Amino acid sequence: MEVFVALSDSKPPTKRHTLLFTPGTGAYVDQIRQTGATMTGNSDKLFEQQIHDAFESLRAALVDLFASVHVDKLKPYPLARLLDINKNLTWKVSKIIRAERPSEALRHIPGPGGIKLLLDAFASHGAAAETVERARSAFDALDKLIEHHTGDRETLEVMLDGLAARESDGASLVATRKLAFRGNSGIWGMQTRARMTTFVMAPSKDKDPDSAIFDSMLITGLVGLQRLRPETPWTLLSLASYSDDGTLREPLGNPGPLNPSAFAELGIPLLHKFCTGGTQEDLAIHTEGGETVVELPVGPVGKRGKRDIFFGRIDREFASLHSSPADQTGEFLTDFMLPIEHCQFDVLVHKDLEGVDDCTFKLFGRLYGRIAAPNDRRDDSALPIPIEVRDLGLGLDAMATDIYPRYCELIQDTFLGVGFDPAEFRTLRVTLEYPPMGTTGVFSFPLRK
Repeated sequence: MEVFVALSDSKPPTKRHTLLFTPGTGAYVDQIRQTGATMTGNSDKLFEQQIHDAFESLRAALVDLFASVHVDKLKPYPLARLLDINKNLTWKVSKIIRAERPSEALRHIPGPGGIKLLLDAFASHGAAAETVERARSAFDALDKLIEHHTGDRETLEVMLDGLAARESDGASLVATRKLAFRGNSGIWGMQTRARMTTFVMAPSKDKDPDSAIFDSMLITGLVGLQRLRPETPWTLLSLASYSDDGTLREPLGNPGPLNPSAFAELGIPLLHKFCTGGTQEDLAIHTEGGETVVELPVGPVGKRGKRDIFFGRIDREFASLHSSPADQTGEFLTDFMLPIEHCQFDVLVHKDLEGVDDCTFKLFGRLYGRIAAPNDRRDDSALPIPIEVRDLGLGLDAMATDIYPRYCELIQDTFLGVGFDPAEFRTLRVTLEYPPMGTTGVFSFPLRK
């Protein structure tokens, strides 16, 4: 079972219903893959080793400088008073010494003027000439290495962020992703504070439990969506179902909205109670080649136009948790196609559905269109951002989040409408700051044998 429930601007192959919840071109684009030779790991390792050695030499030289004037390296402010220099300068030096990896230290290295001021102050306050010269040589050696590999510190910082993320929790890329968020906000004229995606899995009623057929509910929304330019329209929802070859197909199972009255009135599965800052009447609704498309037209910018907007639907008898020769993996997908500060991706699993274990969540780049199928070199496009799937346990209290304070109310309200009890569901959660624009998040788990 490949459960392609995607939030996307393209038309991914699907064996079930596809819910698209981001700006869209509506074009079906085959992914282009680069073939041929790829860089071996040897050059990467050589580069990393050279940078590592250069920073370790600099760290050792700075430790000796602190010791030469009898000041604790962890106390930069007494050093600033002793040397009669700006405390920010000695604070930066202390941060370099304490950094766990080069990517952390790099952003604290002073400019040439600051380095000269620092070393001259040490020299005039009793540091041995050879100790000062050793530090000067370490700074110079690092500058030459930067010039050789990247030409500037900013480029090196980005490279080191990516390298460090492979062996960490991905925190080193947050600063880079935040810069991308700001840049993309200006380019596209739109941003949102939070992106919420919730998939719910419950046993289908009147079905043999051994079949492992489940109902699927999807709740998806944007919190704090705002325009930065008044002329910026935005596609909020594109609802359709596609076959593996990308052609439109009739929905399988028994899909339906979570708010029947809104659907009857507008033809879209809007969750009125949790939509703020506007009315459904200001949404533009039209059909494009069999798709129902909902757009946020031009309007006020900034806080005057800020809004929360949520959609929801339920698919009865959605799929089975049993594997088949063709399908070994269950997946839920969500696309990040606008500038987002915080994202939360939840999968709420009923306690009677066994086997939703060994879950992973990865981000895949969509530079060339839709992502590949699970067995088709997909990992080649995985981004170096390790993301943990946390099991928060059973019940409504476990679902609480500070990203959206009304989340428990949202869950309780939607569950009541379809006859689900939140106390019977466990929460599998992923959170991420500044998810890169133009990526797809994939929640995966192995199907039952």
